[in-house]
Amino acid sequence: MRIRTASIAVLASLAAFLAAPGCERARYVETGSPEGIISVNDVDFQDILKASSGMLESLGQTGVLKTAKNKPAQLIIGDVVNDTSSRFDVGEVTYRMREQLVNSGQATVVTTFGTTPEDKQAQEVLRREKFLKGETVEPLPDPDFSLTGKITQVKRSAGGTKQATYTFRLTLTNLRTGLEAWTKTVDMTKMGNKNAVGF
Repeated sequence: MRIRTASIAVLASLAAFLAAPGCERARYVETGSPEGIISVNDVDFQDILKASSGMLESLGQTGVLKTAKNKPAQLIIGDVVNDTSSRFDVGEVTYRMREQLVNSGQATVVTTFGTTPEDKQAQEVLRREKFLKGETVEPLPDPDFSLTGKITQVKRSAGGTKQATYTFRLTLTNLRTGLEAWTKTVDMTKMGNKNAVGF
């Protein structure tokens, strides 16, 4: 009888352990949804999606891309500096924006520009075409704007509570005038004493 009782107790403990939050089985959640993990000390994917969405909306409202010489406007995607302690691909911010801009026909992105082109194969094809035509001058695109940015953070704590504000900044420069044509900042502030699941 004691062995049976002990077995039941062990099984009950095992069931409770498996049902604990820490033992939750992996499952799919919608990317960027409120069900995702929120970490105070890092930039989460939710932050990236919110920032790029806010930037894109602001840029669209200004109508600045419609003033470009080229139709649609030609963009160069410059550096976005990650000046935070969080390690992530900063290109995700601009990629989310350019996907919408290019696919909607509002802009095109020059990927063969400069000494470090994004698409080296395409740049080589352009050089080859130029050579076959007997032209010695490097084929140069004629972009209208360049997009650059920076992501910064401010961290504070009080007792066991931590707070972090991540600021996403993007600037669009008119390459024909050298002047800033559009700029936008989006702030993300998170507070807590440990990471959590969901908002």
